[in-house]
Amino acid sequence: MKALIIIAILVAMGLIYLRYKRENDIKKMLFSSMILIFIIGLAILGNTMRILIPLFLAHIIALILAYGGLVYYIVRDKKQWILWLLPLLTLIVYVLLAWIGNEHIIWFPS
Repeated sequence: MKALIIIAILVAMGLIYLRYKRENDIKKMLFSSMILIFIIGLAILGNTMRILIPLFLAHIIALILAYGGLVYYIVRDKKQWILWLLPLLTLIVYVLLAWIGNEHIIWFPS
């Protein structure tokens, strides 16, 4: 599994580099690189969700979709914002569930 993750990252970096060499579009290269870094960062943050297995699996699927959206952007030059924001949505749901689950914290004292 770890090898697949590393290969996927290297494939994305290779595609970014090849498209940059073909088109000489520095703006697209930087944007693609930032989206790749964003997806990797969300994957690292997602490890905190292992407590809730169904939400963690949803996060993994969202990361795979976001990676697919990145590859689609690199190849077809069409931005897929909703796919890139899906992993962030799963993290927000996790934070909300953790916030609601902490009943011992009094947010509004009576």
